[in-house]
Amino acid sequence: MSRRGYTLVELMVTLVVMGLLASIAVQKYFDISRTALAAKIAGEFTTVRLAAYNFEADHNNQWPPEEGPGVVPPEMVPYLPTGFSFVSTSYQLDWDNRSPSLIPFQLAISMTTPDPALINALQQALGTKSPYFFAGNRLTFILIDQDGNY
Repeated sequence: MSRRGYTLVELMVTLVVMGLLASIAVQKYFDISRTALAAKIAGEFTTVRLAAYNFEADHNNQWPPEEGPGVVPPEMVPYLPTGFSFVSTSYQLDWDNRSPSLIPFQLAISMTTPDPALINALQQALGTKSPYFFAGNRLTFILIDQDGNY
């Protein structure tokens, strides 16, 4: 007896296996995307840090003032790449000048996100020790601590 085609059971088993493989691939894609976003955020921390140091070098030990979450301090704009923004679809940056009238200064860059998986990816990429501090959905990168340490 010759057989032509596949049985319904064979087709269903094939579809289930393909569905499982697709779900694994989609999950891996999201994990890789978050890891790449964590690397981008780490790079943006470095960009803002270097812009702040350059501003400070050009302005006799003065630092850009704090403007609030998501707002690039206007004084820092010439030191950042063209079009650099503190607001993204997945997160928001904040320049924290916590003691502009005191010396030593307390400076930090913060990132807030509603995505807990992004926070986990950042913890894996950056670690959980100083100068990185995690609290809920917020990551703070300390540039200068309360003792004046860089």
